Amino acid sequence: MRWIFILLYTITALLAVSCIPKYEESGMRVFENPSDVSNSFLYFGLILVFTAFVLIMAKRSEKFLRFFMYFLVFISVYYVLIPFLGSLSLIIAIVVIALLIKKPNWIVINASALLLAAGITSMFGISLEPLPVIILLAILAIYDALSVYRTGHMVDLADSVIKMGLPMLFIIPRRDDKPMLLGVGDVVIPNILVVSAQTFVQAPTIGFLKIPALTALLGGILGMIALITVAEKFNRPHAGLPFLNTGAILGFVIGLIITYRA
Repeated sequence: MRWIFILLYTITALLAVSCIPKYEESGMRVFENPSDVSNSFLYFGLILVFTAFVLIMAKRSEKFLRFFMYFLVFISVYYVLIPFLGSLSLIIAIVVIALLIKKPNWIVINASALLLAAGITSMFGISLEPLPVIILLAILAIYDALSVYRTGHMVDLADSVIKMGLPMLFIIPRRDDKPMLLGVGDVVIPNILVVSAQTFVQAPTIGFLKIPALTALLGGILGMIALITVAEKFNRPHAGLPFLNTGAILGFVIGLIITYRA
């Protein structure tokens, strides 16, 4: 069933790319200057603050943390959908939160996670040119490795998210074992490069994807296969971004080489 993660990864990328025209038309860029490398460090800083906040509140007031996280999901769903549905997105956001509160099963969580992953990937992808994205991916790959293998706090974060039934993880249930888990960030972060390449790089297309975007996607998929192989061999939590980000970056570079040699 591990192939489901590859499918989720690919669907997120394709949905994110399909969102590009609407988000650009609606002015949904997160950063004003997509070429500014400092945006990468700002993004990373926000991730650090958010992670610290969740870990602290999980120990001090889980009730407040749950309310805060539901509010963030509500706002995120609203903004992800508003370019497509207008004011109706408010109703959809309310329904999503109601389902997460009343029926937080794996289907509801995964559907919500996929919706958020595609929208957030697209918004950040159209907001950052490839160079800032590559810097961000390199930083986050190192951070992910340290937070899983050295400090272990990313594993603690995942445990808190599972308890609250929030759409920050994809959950694939299994009959005889613990469910398989994939962080939404593992899908979003490398695919930002796919959207960025599609938005900012002038290149021929294969199908509807520009060559560097396609090769970045394929590189990320190969990284996912490597991650799955390692996870199955050692049967313990593993940092996904070192595999996924490396694959996406190498794929993007290969796509540029192909483009400029053509």
